[in-house]
Amino acid sequence: MQHWFSFWHRPTIQPRPLYVARRWPLVVGVVVGIWFSYWLYSSSLSLPYLQEDVTHIRWLSWHTPFNIFLTADGAPDYRPLGKAIIKVWYLLLGHHDRAWLRYHNIALNALNVALTAVLATWIDCSRQRYYTGGLAAILFGTLPFAYQSIPWINNFFYPLINFLLLLATAVYWQARVRHSTRLLVLAFLIALIAPFEIEYGAMGFALLATAELTLWLQKRQRQMWLPGPVIGLLMNTAFVWRSLTIPKQEYSFGPPTPERLMQIATYFLQGITYPFSFLSNTLFGSGRVSDLAAIQLVSLPILLLVGWVLWRWKAPLLAMSLLWFTALNLPALVFLNFDYVINSPRLLYPPGVGIAWLWGGLLTVALTLRQKWVGWGLTAVFLTLTLSQSIRFVNERIALYHLSERSILDATEVAQQTPDDQRLLFVNTPSWLTPERRTFAVGNNGIQLIPFYIGMEDVIYGHTDADQPATAIQFANIRQPQPYYYGMLGEGVDYEGMKHYLLNSGPVYLTQYAPDHIQLVAAGRVTDVAALAPQATFGNQAIALALADSQQQGDQITLTLTWQILTAQPQDLTVFVHLYAPDGSLVTQADGYPLLGMAPFWLWDTKQTLQDQRILAWPADAPAGQYQIGVGIYDPAAGQRIPAQDSNGRSWPNDTALLLTMERP
Repeated sequence: MQHWFSFWHRPTIQPRPLYVARRWPLVVGVVVGIWFSYWLYSSSLSLPYLQEDVTHIRWLSWHTPFNIFLTADGAPDYRPLGKAIIKVWYLLLGHHDRAWLRYHNIALNALNVALTAVLATWIDCSRQRYYTGGLAAILFGTLPFAYQSIPWINNFFYPLINFLLLLATAVYWQARVRHSTRLLVLAFLIALIAPFEIEYGAMGFALLATAELTLWLQKRQRQMWLPGPVIGLLMNTAFVWRSLTIPKQEYSFGPPTPERLMQIATYFLQGITYPFSFLSNTLFGSGRVSDLAAIQLVSLPILLLVGWVLWRWKAPLLAMSLLWFTALNLPALVFLNFDYVINSPRLLYPPGVGIAWLWGGLLTVALTLRQKWVGWGLTAVFLTLTLSQSIRFVNERIALYHLSERSILDATEVAQQTPDDQRLLFVNTPSWLTPERRTFAVGNNGIQLIPFYIGMEDVIYGHTDADQPATAIQFANIRQPQPYYYGMLGEGVDYEGMKHYLLNSGPVYLTQYAPDHIQLVAAGRVTDVAALAPQATFGNQAIALALADSQQQGDQITLTLTWQILTAQPQDLTVFVHLYAPDGSLVTQADGYPLLGMAPFWLWDTKQTLQDQRILAWPADAPAGQYQIGVGIYDPAAGQRIPAQDSNGRSWPNDTALLLTMERP
């Protein structure tokens, strides 16, 4: 019985040596880290919903804030806390405000920067502890792997779980130092709540054990107080049991294999040594070794050297850093597959606290060198190289988010303006983008916009809170290479598949890619198109043409043409649309198959009518005067235009039907 009571007895934590130190490095570091965080991610407030945000919103429409905690039916996981917060905001605001929800992630990340810094000053008992905290804050504020965690609302998974785990650890630390039962209960309560955000919270007990070990390494207690971590383990185990038994969609990547464990561990090794990733990337780029071998050859010696240095001068900080990093990587290491992990750099955001402590501690050791200028110089060089690499990495990806955002938002606006009895067809909607330049040897470090398993109807519902029939397909025949890699949403089709979807859809929209923009463009439609009185016919009255509408907005002229197939065309014919200057010279053109290249004439049977939208752009230097728009059909194989006649049977000059005259002021 006495042994039982001694087990539960909390040993008193001895006060740490009080070295006089100025706190300005901590304050400056936290301010700089938070500033970098806001600077990198504040522009993300305008972005559309990303990744699985839209499916979460649809799922939330079926539930109340209360029963979110009682069921996960229809969802692949049980993560009710963030979902309940979003639902409460929806009920308060009357709509989902993506900018406000995304701001939660930015604000939580700022809090995480501050907590990372404060905890570092407790773990490091030296005179340089405030430098350690300030440097850790800057490194965490610019952590490159946060570029998914923060812009994705994603029920606040990663910023919120980091906040809860950091807060639980900080409160637990103070509870032990102050011998406060109230703070201890509060720490357990936070640790109990954390797993309800995401499964990482189930590792809370390990972080409490890490705190106990660190206090022991600081020689502030004779032995670790195990009941704290044990209570945390019991609470976390209860959550795991609840998560396993609650109704939900089941999915699994299968049991881990030695090869999978090695691959994922190597990826995480790359993450913890990310300041030197350029070395492994260069080695891999030489073609002499594989990507995994390059990381192992470069990162293992670096990590061992850093570990040796910190073990000599800052053993508690080394232990806390590595154990935090390991504990929060363990779920991904065991339960996920390699392909999922390398597409998910966000997985390194929770362990990123340990990464920031590790390198912040190393830089602090450098500052203690006898030759001050050497230590400060090494620190300045390290920070300059690391921050410039991280900032460039994040900025490249934020730029890709903005490159694609307008096309997705325009698609949702189109859906709001379309009657719900019309099925929209979206072609080549962006699914993901990746820069051409590789930063890390392993990892597909691009941006994920809409995963392949999410349909356009969910995307539309998430943004509009209303259903609209819609389909997304990809048509590689008109794909153009760009200075970035990109993937497209939906089933891949050829021309026959395209014909099937066109005949079963209403308005058709194509996403067009360019180096500096990605835009959604109306292409037309092939269903419910009225056959208008022809203004021109081509090829012995085989194809009829009429101008249905024309609009001029700014520097763009939008034409709506109607084509009627009077006789099926086996020939491969294409269309030219020209804008002629007052002197008859060609100013600009919009050539290609109807519907922006998706509906060639040879694809259609007799009597088929096509609505074909074309956009002509005024050149900036176009002089004032009367301009004419001419339309014709061209046979590429024969190298000549198809004969064109007007409605009276007279030939059009140059086989070009002049359908419209416009005045440029």
